[in-house]
Amino acid sequence: MITKRVLLIDDDKDDAEILSAALSESGISAALDHIENGSQALEKLMDNGADIPDVIFLDINMPVINGWECLREIKKLAELQSIPIVMYSTFNLQSEGISAKDVGAAAFFTKPDKFSELKIKLVSLFDELFKTASL
Repeated sequence: MITKRVLLIDDDKDDAEILSAALSESGISAALDHIENGSQALEKLMDNGADIPDVIFLDINMPVINGWECLREIKKLAELQSIPIVMYSTFNLQSEGISAKDVGAAAFFTKPDKFSELKIKLVSLFDELFKTASL
């Protein structure tokens, strides 16, 4: 199985640890890189020598540059437009999911309260995002 490079852009270090553990325990072959704000993430992603992630999880509520602004900036960069971006938030509003797709996100992912639910949602999401890659 090919290891997926996952970039999490989220100001909450606990969420990064939880996502990393959930990926590992769910059997998803992934290497997680965590950046704490949108500004730093944009700098790294625009660096020509940087590893390009296979998927980006992007928190909506962050200081400096929020998730919506960061998503818009990423989608302006031709070399990054094909990366699936998953808007990742504690909010479970249908309007947020619709807005995410309107701006170019591949999915909207509500952070579940239970770790077991997170693992199940991640497996489903990765199956959906990368199902054609395994054919």
